[in-house]
Parts: sequence; structure tokens; C-alpha cells
Amino acid sequence: MKTLCVLVKLSLLYEARQLLEKPSWTNIHNMISLIINADDLGCNALRDRGILEAQQTGLVTSASILANGSSFNTAIKQVKHSKLPVGAHLNLADGIALTGPIKGLTDSSGNLPGKKELRRQLTDNRFDPDAIRKELKAQIQRILEAGVQPDHLDGHQHCQLFPCLTTMVTELAREYAIPAMRSAQPVDISLKDPIDPLGQELALYRQLGHKAKEIIMTAGLLTPDGLMGMPLLNRLDQTRLCHLLENVPEGFWELMVHPGYNCDTGNPFDGPQREVELLALLSPEAKQIIARRNISLCHFGDLSCAS
Repeated sequence: MKTLCVLVKLSLLYEARQLLEKPSWTNIHNMISLIINADDLGCNALRDRGILEAQQTGLVTSASILANGSSFNTAIKQVKHSKLPVGAHLNLADGIALTGPIKGLTDSSGNLPGKKELRRQLTDNRFDPDAIRKELKAQIQRILEAGVQPDHLDGHQHCQLFPCLTTMVTELAREYAIPAMRSAQPVDISLKDPIDPLGQELALYRQLGHKAKEIIMTAGLLTPDGLMGMPLLNRLDQTRLCHLLENVPEGFWELMVHPGYNCDTGNPFDGPQREVELLALLSPEAKQIIARRNISLCHFGDLSCAS
């Protein structure tokens, strides 16, 4: 009997220790959980270098990879080595389509049309949906064939928000057993939208985001409560990151980031701001706020524990 009592006490002590060491996912909305997801992995080697550094010594917990990106082959090897959780960053805007020319979308060489023209095409709905589906499937399959299972889907330039694509993308997620999608619904706390073209984009995202989230959830897919960081596109520095972290409310959120190193591609988005963002994600000040506020850093795979 004495031995039995000792075993019971040891068992209770072990269970108590486990509860202290692990967050209670059944009470997920009584805590702050945050996915910090780096977009555009596979874009180029210098962007990839920054993302992997931000994962290894900074705050990045997840990334979205471009299957048609110029550095995809190297990036996917780094993903497997680092065990960085990744999603498929479905891309109909930049680079070359994996499946070749798409009528109504690409040129005769398969070059994708850029953000502005893509949005016009998605709004007018004048492209071949079967050809688009074929291209998106090819992008997912390229990641799978490289030996990586995506844990979520999102869209480069948030293309998955447009009604002509949202249902298609949710169907692909179910087809390939990908359990989660980004909720591209801006929810930043105490941040004003910039008065510029980005502000107009945010208004569009809010208009489309609510309906898209309904479709995602109706399809039985998992999604965070909302997306943070959109008003800070190309201007996320340490001060702004710390302010955002100080104001994250309870819930399960995603913060979209774009760390990297300055790359002379001719694209303004590949400039010095990438390094500013990287330094913010490496900063001790941001890490201290996360520790003090007991923010749980997560990835999309953790959404299944919270459901």
C-alpha cells in the first residue's frame, strides 16, 4: 500500500509538471498565440538567408515558399535541414508559371502579369479557371515532390482573397490534405492605415477578407483569428514591431513579415528595408516583450491543437 501511495504521488507530480511546461490549448483564447510567418521564401538567395536567420536566432516561426521562385531548389533544402514549418505561397503575379502560358493571364512565354494586372484579371474574371487550377496544383505538387508537406496555403499578393479563387484554393487545400489557410483579414490594433495605395489595398482586403474567411471555415479548414502587419508593409522596424507586440490581444493571430538582405534586383521591395525588418525580428527588445506578455509563438500546425 505504501508503494502504491508513492506511485500515485509521483504520477500526480508528473502531471502537474507537464501542465506547467505546456500551454493549455483547450483555453487557447485565454492566452496570446502568434504565428510570425515570413513570406516569399524561395524568392532569391538573400531573402532566404534573412528568413532562415530570423527563424534560427529571431522570432520567425513559419514561412511561405514560392514554388516558382528563382531560389526554390536551395530554399527547400534549407527548409528540410532547419525543420522550418512552411506553407505554399500560391503565386499568380510574379515570375514564370510552372505550367507554361495561361490564356488571359500570362504572356506567350508564361511570364506572370505582376500585381496590378493580376488584380484586374481577377476582378474581371476573364481567365481560364481550369488553367489556373492546373498551375496552382503544379505549385503545390512541386513542394510535395521535394519532400515537404505544407501546413497551410496562402496567396502571393493575397490572390486567394478574390472570390473567383477562394473556393478553388480551399478545394485544393482539402485535396492535398493541407489543414489550414491564412486569414488575410487585417486586424491590426491601434494602427491607422496609411493614406497611399497601400491604404486602398487594405480597404480592399477588408472588403474581401470577411467573406473569404467564411468560405475557409465552411470548408472545414483552420485559420487564425486574423492577420497582422499589413499596414506595416515595407515599414516594419523595431519600434513598430515592439508597439504591435505590446498591443496584441488574446487570441490566435498571424503576423506577416518580410525579412531578408538588401538585394539589387531592381525591385524596390528587395531593398534596404528587408534588413531593417530582419533586425527588428532579431531584437532583444521584441523578445523581451514576448516573454513579459507570455505570448506563445506558434506555427500553423498548432491551430489543430487549438480547434
